[in-house]
Amino acid sequence: YRSGELFGITSVEAAFLTRDLGIRTIYDIRNEFETAAHPQPFLMDAKTVALVPNMERRRKDASKRLVAGVIDKYGEPEQRMRQNYRRYAHEYPLIGKALRSMAAEGTPALVHCVNGKDRTGVLCATLLRIAGFSDEFIMADYLRANETNARQIAEEEQRLGKGMAAEEHAILMSFLEARPSYLAAFFDEAETQYGSFKGFIERGLRLTPEQIDVLKFLIGS
Repeated sequence: YRSGELFGITSVEAAFLTRDLGIRTIYDIRNEFETAAHPQPFLMDAKTVALVPNMERRRKDASKRLVAGVIDKYGEPEQRMRQNYRRYAHEYPLIGKALRSMAAEGTPALVHCVNGKDRTGVLCATLLRIAGFSDEFIMADYLRANETNARQIAEEEQRLGKGMAAEEHAILMSFLEARPSYLAAFFDEAETQYGSFKGFIERGLRLTPEQIDVLKFLIGS
């Protein structure tokens, strides 16, 4: 399972995760500043594994970066985000660490970052591809974050987009939304770096055939 951050969930929602879905491990892949701002709640019967992304050592404030007169420094729409996704293939050893842990646990798990879109998106897309799902299914699952986050996207568009020119607004939306070219850039970089997706699994993620079998079983493939 994947989601956005769990900060502020109700007791009913928490019970749904652990009792109804049977989740026993939660993988929190937010950075230290994000977890400090919104601490992970305690869920009865579930443990949290914090996997801090290596690429985020500095605090980032979107409200200061994504504003009129500043955002256009990030290039054409989608350009900056494609670069970010390519870095995920190099700077996210946590993907392999999380998947190896899931295989060892052998129980339902939940992965989340802040919005469940980028970091969580590539991790879950990688898992689905390992499990043998089609590219079309994987992309549709990844893009579902736009539906889940529709209200938040609209609110941030209104808050951050004030005073922006049309070109700047297009760049802003490329940051707020999941886009097909982002996930494609991630997989392209992973395959380029390791020669193939199989190479990425074996040498990048360091998954054994036995671990892959467990992951396939857990995801129902």
